[in-house]
Amino acid sequence: MTGIWKAKSVSSLKLTGPVTLAVTLVTTSLAHSAEHSVGGRLGSQGIGASYTVKQDWTLVDGDQLQLRFLVMGVDVNDVDDLELNGRDYKGDVSAYSLQGGVDWYPFSGKYTDNFFFSTGLTYFDHDIEGTSKDYLSTNIGDTSVTKADRVKLNAEIEQSSIAPYLSMGWGNRIREEGGLSFQAELGVMAPFSDADVKLNATDPSNRLSVQNIDRERQKIEDDIGNVFGFVSVAVTYQF
Repeated sequence: MTGIWKAKSVSSLKLTGPVTLAVTLVTTSLAHSAEHSVGGRLGSQGIGASYTVKQDWTLVDGDQLQLRFLVMGVDVNDVDDLELNGRDYKGDVSAYSLQGGVDWYPFSGKYTDNFFFSTGLTYFDHDIEGTSKDYLSTNIGDTSVTKADRVKLNAEIEQSSIAPYLSMGWGNRIREEGGLSFQAELGVMAPFSDADVKLNATDPSNRLSVQNIDRERQKIEDDIGNVFGFVSVAVTYQF
């Protein structure tokens, strides 16, 4: 009888050991404060995903610092509302970006602690190919054309660059309890490299000179500019 009882005791210990460990791990996980977040994002750079990790170091009492990384992109054909140098184009857009930066939540008030500033670096790769939507009736360079001339412009724009950025926004301050959160962001970036713009014309009557087309190309470059604005919103999960 004693031998049978001992065997049952050993068997019981083998079964309860893993259960006890599992309960301990679950309890520890539930008690652990959230330090990370992942999310889906939609904005002027396309759609994508982000990962954020809370940092232990601070700058002022009650603030929070986070490291945030995101990838975004969009690839759309036959976009009908492109605008270059004030002219309407129809074409294809491909844009991808990688970003890493620091989000700083400097305030600790009940209604202000979700406000943040952010800075970091973005690498982006943008490609646009488009044709002016209608036959043009306008001045190109120093030459006037009418719809009867059946002139259209064909543009190809490529830009790949690293760009420092500055932004501000609201949301996704990581809380101890974790769970769902929301974030909105508005900012600017300044690329180190200019866009490469190529332009030619469909011009059956040969109304346009090489100089006319080159002046138009320069205006498109100026229209693109050296500073881009961006905006995005995200739904995140903190854990």
